[in-house]
Amino acid sequence: MPRRDVSRRAGWVIALAQIPLRPLLALLTRPRWIGVENLPPTGAVIACGNHLSALDALSYGHLLQAGGIAPRFLAKEAMFQVPVLGALLRGAQQIPVSRGTGRGADALAAARRALGRGEMLMVFPEGTYTRDPELWPMQGRTGAARLALATGAQLLPIASWGGRRLWPVGSPIPHPGPGRRLTVRVGEAYSVSRLAGETEQQAALRITEDLMRRITALLGEIRGEEPPSALHDPRGDTHRPEIGRTDPGFRPPRQRS
Repeated sequence: MPRRDVSRRAGWVIALAQIPLRPLLALLTRPRWIGVENLPPTGAVIACGNHLSALDALSYGHLLQAGGIAPRFLAKEAMFQVPVLGALLRGAQQIPVSRGTGRGADALAAARRALGRGEMLMVFPEGTYTRDPELWPMQGRTGAARLALATGAQLLPIASWGGRRLWPVGSPIPHPGPGRRLTVRVGEAYSVSRLAGETEQQAALRITEDLMRRITALLGEIRGEEPPSALHDPRGDTHRPEIGRTDPGFRPPRQRS
């Protein structure tokens, strides 16, 4: 394993958890990691990945931990309320995100502090599982871009493929099997800034669009397919579980990989 910078050390919770988890995940997902050399060894970084299934947090965490980086995630606050799991998440220094409340600033402040220490944050810019019918990334939220602009942290695009087949949405357990494996491609980290005459909102929107295009391009390389010319816009979807709104008549899109 690579020598860890102080800012990359995991702490005792993650150090203990990885003992059973890493061999289990390796057996379950048979991961193929491409571009691991692009993981920055030091400095504040916001890693941004596409979101397909419940396996993503574990698989991205596996990748980062194997690369010598303590995985720090922005996670739903509800997960911190689960007995035992909540204590483990807090012990692992994960950051709770409160949706639909006035405490969103707390997560932002905690994220800034982590980046100020030179840590790497892992976020899902889509905010929820993709609802694109062909499982391409959706248009992203601007949180990662705003954090990068405010802190000077680099953005790191990452794409994952295969997680939906390994752990279908709605299933309580993974579904490993022949021909099912996880592939993750890590892109190159890059810095962002506002252009002359650009407002913060305009910069955040431009940077987010570019970020999602980079993630989508990486996914296209994994899939060996041409990405769509326009990303799915989730704001008009009737089914929006990330904000607690669901139409009983909604039917989920066809699932692949």
